[in-house]
Amino acid sequence: MLTQYRSCLIVDLLPFYARDTNEEYAQNLIGVANKLLGLLSKGLGLEEDEVKQALGGEDLVYMLKINYYPPCPCPELALGVAPHTDMSSITILVPNEVQGLQVFKDGDWYDVAYIPNALIIHIGDQIEILSNGKYKSVYHRTTVNKEKTRMSWPVFLEPPPEFEVGPIPKLVNKDDPPKYKTKKYKDYVYCKLNKLPQ
Repeated sequence: MLTQYRSCLIVDLLPFYARDTNEEYAQNLIGVANKLLGLLSKGLGLEEDEVKQALGGEDLVYMLKINYYPPCPCPELALGVAPHTDMSSITILVPNEVQGLQVFKDGDWYDVAYIPNALIIHIGDQIEILSNGKYKSVYHRTTVNKEKTRMSWPVFLEPPPEFEVGPIPKLVNKDDPPKYKTKKYKDYVYCKLNKLPQ
């Protein structure tokens, strides 16, 4: 039986992890995020800024998390993080070279290859909702390694807590009615964390 293996915030344990590096990364990430959201918008046949506006526009929240998975003596009995989809709109992830991220597709789990200097992008629940299901949230999990420490630096792009997210009206019609309710992001998070119906 698999059990979840804890990840933890370890900023204090990383003397090389400087605040100015984090701030520079965050500034560069805004441009990457805007480009990604623009491409997702065009992919839906919308104007370039419509997806970003449907997520809160310039009030979009960028939340950085640091995941630390130390070596595990029995990796076949543990998971780094149990299978889930991200509540956010998109997740921009920087992993280290230790494999551990897996995605679920067609009934099987697949390892996500590490590519140096590449970002891994996950579509999250809010993009699935606003696209009315045209884009699907990525179902994924993480595993642990017997000998090596795995780390990852995900940034979650979230709507402001009070912002309402629902299917974009242009993507809904009589042949394709809304598949999701419009609700405040904080209410969506509350329901998901407490395993309540959405």
